[in-house]
Amino acid sequence: MPELIPTNLTPPRQPDSNLRARIKSQVRRDQLICVVITAVLIAGIFLIEPSLKQQRSRLVQSNDKNIGQLLLTFPRLALGGFRGILAMALWENAEHDKNVQKWRPLETDYNAIAALEPYFASDYIFNAWNMSYNLSAQYHGLGTKYKWVLDGLIYLYKGEHYVPDNANMIINEANDFFLKLGTSFERKYYCARWRYDIAHLYRYKPGEKGTQFGTLPEVYFIVHQPEFKCELLPALDRKGPLGHGVKVGKIHYRYGLSVFYFAWVEYGRAMHQPKLPTDSGIEVLESWQPMALRLWCRDDIYYAQRLTNHIFTEPEAKMLRRFPARVRNILDCYRNVSINGPRDIREWHVYLQKYPDQYKVHHQHLLETRYFMALARAEKAMFEGLVAWQNNDRKFRIGDRADRYLLLAISRFKTAMVAFHTYLHEAYPRSAGFPKGMGRGGQMKFMRAMEARIDGIESFRLTAQRGAPNLSFLDPVTLSDSD
Repeated sequence: MPELIPTNLTPPRQPDSNLRARIKSQVRRDQLICVVITAVLIAGIFLIEPSLKQQRSRLVQSNDKNIGQLLLTFPRLALGGFRGILAMALWENAEHDKNVQKWRPLETDYNAIAALEPYFASDYIFNAWNMSYNLSAQYHGLGTKYKWVLDGLIYLYKGEHYVPDNANMIINEANDFFLKLGTSFERKYYCARWRYDIAHLYRYKPGEKGTQFGTLPEVYFIVHQPEFKCELLPALDRKGPLGHGVKVGKIHYRYGLSVFYFAWVEYGRAMHQPKLPTDSGIEVLESWQPMALRLWCRDDIYYAQRLTNHIFTEPEAKMLRRFPARVRNILDCYRNVSINGPRDIREWHVYLQKYPDQYKVHHQHLLETRYFMALARAEKAMFEGLVAWQNNDRKFRIGDRADRYLLLAISRFKTAMVAFHTYLHEAYPRSAGFPKGMGRGGQMKFMRAMEARIDGIESFRLTAQRGAPNLSFLDPVTLSDSD
């Protein structure tokens, strides 16, 4: 059967001869449009570049002397505008490392971010906060916590090399000293360890490495920042660390220096910058310096009280090994209070005259400093009486040098009780409602402790004559380490 050929099929359509020409024309048109747009954008860049430079100068204070450093120049040349994208990727990676507790890689991430964005203060502030507050809280060992706090401080000080005179960075340095080292839950360890490290800086020489130095390299770096004006003191003898420490001006801090001195310096430096910190109002900012002086007084009294109790309640043979050095250490603390107390009173008077609306908030702190000064004079007289008794081979009789100091201490403790009562009436008025244990009743334990001091000294005067002195009156604390 013959194959049927359909008759309704049309012949295949021939390609349009002008299609290729039309496509080429459209491509040329699109290319021309892109060239014109590019030219317009480039011209726009040249037009707005002066304005961009001006805005950038307000946001980023570039330090010209750092431009030639390879660490800063290479990312600029090699990465160009991709630096921001890479920095964002590092921020993501840093958050991941923090969440999975990879602490060492996290520190590397922070350093890389600082290298990519060296002139942004917010980078240093955020990362230093993470080190001092978040990362330190991940560890149980107090020594490791302390190391992370110091790392956060060092990160800020290194950042100041690239972003100088930034008040927000400086206020964060001050807060690390005041809030973290000085008033956190771990403050007892931090304050004592800071003093110890400063007193033992003689063991460390710049450039030396080794685990035997502990945190001395970090403390050395921080203490030798120029604003602190600290000079290392030479040893008093060749046998040991007697008298090591630092000198500030003409004052020798032979056995360490309170963290609140460093907070006081940094708060003052922050307030002298061209632009003030932006995290608080001016009334709060200007109160930080006198607050630091107040707690410097408290810190020295607290430390001296506990060291006094420690040396006089341990076995006599052990006590005598370093007795002269410990005596000088404690006397240095009371000397510091005699210097800083009046200075703090003056600063509070200036502050309250400038901001009279803050009277109800801070007048109590002025009165508390007066109590600290009175308490320090009483504790010093008691301590000197005990030292005189010790140096007299622990022989005591009514009317001798030790007894005269102890009678003076009784009189001064009574004066301190009056000063404490004045402070208590201002800070905890009877009409105000306070949570249980935090009002007047909670504070009265310090009044009772001073009464116990007086009763204990009277008991000591009687029992020491018979050669069996009762030193239990050194146990009660007449001052808290809490704020």
